[in-house]
Amino acid sequence: MSDPLWQQALLDQDLKSGQVVKVSVAGMKIMLVRLEDGTVTAASPICPHQGEDLTAGKLYMGAIDCPRHHYLYDLHTGENRYPRNVFPVDLAVRLAPLRLYPTKIEDGWIWFQASRKR
Repeated sequence: MSDPLWQQALLDQDLKSGQVVKVSVAGMKIMLVRLEDGTVTAASPICPHQGEDLTAGKLYMGAIDCPRHHYLYDLHTGENRYPRNVFPVDLAVRLAPLRLYPTKIEDGWIWFQASRKR
């Protein structure tokens, strides 16, 4: 099975360090983030816990803080950092990760690929 085409999302220069934006591409809403270290990530803008819009959240050490319950999702792995690290183990394993998408910067644009998790 071949990979689908990459989707052009946003001009690279339009995403500043520490910025979170939501874009619509081919009918799909994507959250783009430029982390403090310059890394660009693409993720679902919807919190897996209760569906809150994560683009209203704050960036914190490579993660996005959900504005509703302050769940903290790592933007490199999608893993929940908090409250996973304080939950009892049986509850922590039920926390869904944040959906991430592969990204690249090419020809001055940020691109993402929606078919595979990263």
